[in-house]
Amino acid sequence: MKNRFWHFIPVILLAAVVISCDKKKDDDDNNTTVEKFSTLSVETNKATVEDAGIELVGKMSSMENIETVGVVVNLGEILSTSSPKKSFIAKESKVISTLETFAAVAKGEKKVNELYREMISADELSEDPESIQDVWEENVGTYTWNPSVEDWDIVYGGNKILVLFPSSESSVTNDASLTISNYAGIIISNPIDDEYTGDLPISLNAELKSGTKSLVTMLFSASYNNDGVPKAIAADLIIETYKFEVDLSNTSTLASINYKFTENGNVIMEMGASGEGLFTEANIDANTSTTTHEETWGYTDYVYNEFTGGYDEIWVEYTDTWEETEIEFEEILNSANAHFQLFDIAIKGEINVKGMMDQIRLIDKDLDDDLISEDAANTRGIAAINEYVNLRLVNLQTNEIMAKAEAYVVNDLEYDDSYIDFRLTFGDGSYVDMETYLEEGFEDFVDEINALLGDINSDYDLDMDPVEYK
Repeated sequence: MKNRFWHFIPVILLAAVVISCDKKKDDDDNNTTVEKFSTLSVETNKATVEDAGIELVGKMSSMENIETVGVVVNLGEILSTSSPKKSFIAKESKVISTLETFAAVAKGEKKVNELYREMISADELSEDPESIQDVWEENVGTYTWNPSVEDWDIVYGGNKILVLFPSSESSVTNDASLTISNYAGIIISNPIDDEYTGDLPISLNAELKSGTKSLVTMLFSASYNNDGVPKAIAADLIIETYKFEVDLSNTSTLASINYKFTENGNVIMEMGASGEGLFTEANIDANTSTTTHEETWGYTDYVYNEFTGGYDEIWVEYTDTWEETEIEFEEILNSANAHFQLFDIAIKGEINVKGMMDQIRLIDKDLDDDLISEDAANTRGIAAINEYVNLRLVNLQTNEIMAKAEAYVVNDLEYDDSYIDFRLTFGDGSYVDMETYLEEGFEDFVDEINALLGDINSDYDLDMDPVEYK
């Protein structure tokens, strides 16, 4: 029971704790509307969620036909035949890889979360242990595609990179352009690559045009702490009528990441997570304890006796020693929220991490001391979770609660096991498991939560398990 309970905690903190709207915005707008339970049937509410999932598929499919995809694909094919080395227009560079990832998303070859990761990745550091600033200064200039030699005519100089190329395979002129500008970096400790001693990027802009029409605008900015860990990253990718945004904040008291995907300003999908607490090394060390365990094992061995010609029984003992590290992360992460919104359907909620964890630790201790059974621990566990975690599925258009989420005990008769999971309860008292109800769109959110878990584990030397879905 103990291991199952603790394995479930990351799910509670970072997957089940989902909130769809910005609290500060609600406060600023003086939004005091009280949410009420929907009077619609379960089937009608479920159909609303399913319709949002179907609409998402339609939006993703429509992106494949926009002009940008064809221009990016043609640029990628040209760079495959002749890509300048150590350049911001090399295929492995941040700008080009981001554009190509978008094209792959639009064609259904990759997921949206892969584009988000590419927007804030450190691809510039993946190949060369040189200074990015030096590479920038060496490569600013105008690159003109010359089809007769299938290579670039390059004139170095200036303060930006201008790439002139044909917008399509059938185009006979260099009617498309990619401008990369405003690069700046900072020399600081680098936690990504021990061999890299150059600068880390703090700003970069790019614009892709077909003729005079702007197809893509890319904006990137970042700031770092003294250890080279990003304090803030903001990346915007505007592609015709679509916009992808990533915002990351990481301080000693707040860690958050937010992803947003809109069309003409209307939200298609938004997701993210944040946590408040004290993330200093001193506080993490103060709430981390390591216990050494020993267990002695034994077995019977048989040794040949040359005097008797037989085998003597000998009892052999050995001691197994191991260490277990326990982190009281509720003293590090005091409160948490995350959000997932698909069009006008959202999950909203709040969590009191410390209040819930204090109760769970008491339950865990009683279980270890054999004061309660596993069934009693499960019952107390779901009561603690439901007291400190408030989740509900909301239709943002009507501000109605379609269902409320609650923890419950699942009894697995096949494996004679029980565990805690979430289900959605409707106004009429009926319920359905959350996985079944939120099948559309939820998998990408879980991918992002696991990516955030990986970042937190890396940044703060923690070891939280990933969220498992399906």
